[in-house]
Amino acid sequence: MESEPSTNVNTREAFSLLGHDIRLDILLALLEDWVAVYTEPKSYSELMAAVEMEDSGKFNYHLNELRGVYIRKVEDGYVPTASATALYRTVLAHRPTEAFEFEPRSLEAACPDCGSPLVLRYDRGFVSIDCDACEEWIGFTYSFPQNGFASHGSDAVLDAIDNQVRCDIEVAGRGQCPDCVGSMTVDLRIDAIERGDHRVELACNTCSFIVGTDLLSAMVGDDRVASALRSVGINPEQRLWNSLWARRGSSRKTRRCSPSISRPTREPHSSWLTRR
Repeated sequence: MESEPSTNVNTREAFSLLGHDIRLDILLALLEDWVAVYTEPKSYSELMAAVEMEDSGKFNYHLNELRGVYIRKVEDGYVPTASATALYRTVLAHRPTEAFEFEPRSLEAACPDCGSPLVLRYDRGFVSIDCDACEEWIGFTYSFPQNGFASHGSDAVLDAIDNQVRCDIEVAGRGQCPDCVGSMTVDLRIDAIERGDHRVELACNTCSFIVGTDLLSAMVGDDRVASALRSVGINPEQRLWNSLWARRGSSRKTRRCSPSISRPTREPHSSWLTRR
């Protein structure tokens, strides 16, 4: 009988295992040729040569510290675990050691309330789209990997942002966290609806993923909703911050998703779409 995985993850212990150069060298030696399930295992001797160690006792100690968490012993040698590759992909996506300056720029999209150009900003790993001319439209904020700007041109990055938001919300709306595959809690805030906010909160029960959005944006990925919008002349595939339903009084899409050890305080945010 299979045991259920624990929901109490010791994040401190997991990170502390990487606090030595030899362990990092071993792990990076395995990751440099990583191709998912097609990864060829590295033998003990290949790993030892890759980290340029001659002391087998010391090498064995650090190798064993990583086993079961970041590396796994297979028939032909060693391979990185899913935890190791997930951490590796996160570093490649967010590029935490690279300095990146993004100058705010005006978009062709207009504020749905005053008609002024919307402004795109990027700071601390979050994209935001706001109107600087008025305080009526309360904007858009979402976490977005820095690699998105390196991989897409100035116009294509807007599509990348919209695609990321839509994908996350659709998966989360089906009860699955797009980050950790945990279960989700969907909270329809009745008091917000009475105020005209139409706020829905999608929160992971395991990690810190949480998105706050308006009701229609949470449902636009459903074919039936998309069809109904088309029937009244509304394009459901328009970028979410351009959508006709993104009007004053709707809640900001907020994604609060930081790799923090403790879950963030879940309080309503005053913007139309926010993730953090």
